[in-house]
Amino acid sequence: SFGFDRPQARAVGTASRANFRAMSMSLPPHPVGVKFWTKLWKENKDLPYSEIHVKFQNWYGHAFHRKFGRYFYNHRAGPLGIMAPLVTFAFGFKIATMYYGTLRDLGAANDAAKAYGVGGYKTNPVPK
Repeated sequence: SFGFDRPQARAVGTASRANFRAMSMSLPPHPVGVKFWTKLWKENKDLPYSEIHVKFQNWYGHAFHRKFGRYFYNHRAGPLGIMAPLVTFAFGFKIATMYYGTLRDLGAANDAAKAYGVGGYKTNPVPK
């Protein structure tokens, strides 16, 4: 059921070459390929970590930009220009939450005033 035939059960220690041939598996090819991984290993096994890290960062940056670069807006503000949409969203989110909080607190104050009378809740009494 896993791509190979099971040999007949035998006593322990009686395995022969015929049984090993009967158990040969037929696996599908690797999705990336073994040559890709062995090439990576051969190219990087003797390098220090700092060089491997730099090589990977360069490869990843180029691969990411080639694949997803069309979705990014080219800003004239330089490398930090890509932060502009994030800052704009954060500022808008802050304003929206402050507005919501203000309306919520005003509603709570009105409800408390209705419950406790005209003077409101936790207010100093009018001096006489």
